Amino acid sequence: MATTDRTDTGSAPAAGAPGRRQIIARTKAQKRRNRPFIIAGILILLAVLVIPAVAYVREFVLPPRELAVRVNDKVYTRGDVVDFIRFHQRLAEERAAPFNITDNLLGALETISDNEIAFQRAPSMGVTVTTGEIDAVVRDSIGFPRLSAEEANAPLMRSDIKESLRQLLNRIQMSESTYREIVRKQLFRDKVRQVLTADVSRIQPQVHVYSIDLTEADLNVVDRARKRLAAGEPIEEVAVDLSAAPDIARTRGEVGWFPQGVDLDNDRLYFGTTESPFGPEEPRVRVLPLRTLSEPVWDGEASVYHAYYISELAETREVDDAAYDALSERALRIWIADQQPELDEYALILNSEIFGWIGKQVRLSAIRPTPTPEPPPFAGLGFGP
Repeated sequence: MATTDRTDTGSAPAAGAPGRRQIIARTKAQKRRNRPFIIAGILILLAVLVIPAVAYVREFVLPPRELAVRVNDKVYTRGDVVDFIRFHQRLAEERAAPFNITDNLLGALETISDNEIAFQRAPSMGVTVTTGEIDAVVRDSIGFPRLSAEEANAPLMRSDIKESLRQLLNRIQMSESTYREIVRKQLFRDKVRQVLTADVSRIQPQVHVYSIDLTEADLNVVDRARKRLAAGEPIEEVAVDLSAAPDIARTRGEVGWFPQGVDLDNDRLYFGTTESPFGPEEPRVRVLPLRTLSEPVWDGEASVYHAYYISELAETREVDDAAYDALSERALRIWIADQQPELDEYALILNSEIFGWIGKQVRLSAIRPTPTPEPPPFAGLGFGP
């Protein structure tokens, strides 16, 4: 009878070979030894992924959401300030007008705050803004000025206005609702200013001011000027001879006529009085007497010293447009300051870190002009295409 061979899979391992239990035990031990390395690898991978994510959130997600201005319940974030500056920046670029980012950044927070305060407080003054007024400003900004509502609503004109606005919004990357909201609150500010300006008189006392500019506080030059003025020489001739102003030949030292409240840095010098040296019973005397040269006054913005001279005082004189505009703006500033304590919540936050961050974002968004392609060589001579 034939013999059949059978393989016994459950037979004992060969002598010296590890058993099943030993293999399992060794595998578990190896896993335990490898576990710290696996955990370390996972942690390193997480760090590689998390650190850039955290940096991204801190750089791009959180800063735009941080508070910049609060007026009661209305909150403006840093991102809102960037959008506000971009709005004016891109409008300026559209019109090829100069736009200084630093100057506009300094004023943006204050303007946003002023506009919102005017918007919230203006109704108490009876000030309102209509949709038609907003439409008119929007039309002006896209090149359709001085149109009546009837003219603007003509079918062809309405289509042109709509398309021009669409193109502008696309270029400045802003929604129409945001654009109109900025215009609306600016209108509230402007109309509040108009109401306040009604109380600013066009006829006011004014002083006629001249200046001898000096690159340094040289009292010898001031003394020479005083002696010549005392001898009867006109201030114009003395200024032309001694002033370091680059435009002295044109201005002849004249600064202009000033009512009180326009040149705030020098208001006390121009209009201030002090007790008479002969006692309090005597009439008060001017801080800077008429036709007397002042001590040098430092002007940090122009980096120059001014020796001022008031040639005459007019008790009643019409204020020119530039000075009247300055007085109107000052009336608004006083009104805004008076409103702030009446608000439930108010905050305006500006420091060097915020200033730097906002300025960086605005500069990154600047519209760069498309370069004009250079003509091919020999163009116009019959050799080029």
